[in-house]
Amino acid sequence: MESLVLVFAKTPLLGKVKSRLAAELGQEKTLWVYKQLLLKTEAVLKQSLCKVVVFYTGGSPEDFGNCFQDFPKKNQIGSDLGERMSAAFKWGFAQGYSKVIALGTDLWELNKGTLDGALHALDEADAALGPAKDGGYYLLGLKEFYPELFLNKQWSGPEVLTDTLQNLGSKRIALLEEKSDIDFYKDLVLHSDLLGSMNAFFDERKN
Repeated sequence: MESLVLVFAKTPLLGKVKSRLAAELGQEKTLWVYKQLLLKTEAVLKQSLCKVVVFYTGGSPEDFGNCFQDFPKKNQIGSDLGERMSAAFKWGFAQGYSKVIALGTDLWELNKGTLDGALHALDEADAALGPAKDGGYYLLGLKEFYPELFLNKQWSGPEVLTDTLQNLGSKRIALLEEKSDIDFYKDLVLHSDLLGSMNAFFDERKN
């Protein structure tokens, strides 16, 4: 059975995305950055041979506009990120997929090698994790459903990765390259190409 990628995304609506970044950058620029992240995620996923399903929260599927048009969309179910991820993984494995990978849409460094590396790692490992520099993870890949991975976590806290590794216990784990999500302005400035494009876009609008 082919592999499945679950993409967790918010609909790109003004004032509804990346609140921590918006507190420093403003809502308009934050929405622009978020849309670029969606487009980057989509471009990488289009290079993949995996089945892709977008699990969204926020508005309606139509709010994605031209982004993710080729991918089916399902509404996220659950009161917190853990419940929503658990429901999506459970659904994915119920469809018969042998490998299920979850991604967010905060990773400007995402590339085809990231996905290929996770899939390859799952040939031998029970779980693949992409560590994020804030103590969480940007990717989780599994070959079977472990509900305990999604319980009793302080999501967006600094111990999510550590707690998840502890939950996995003696299972075979593959750790991918550490990368940085874009959650704050300090994360954005690490990516001069994205920051430069944003500044150029808004400078052009002024003229």
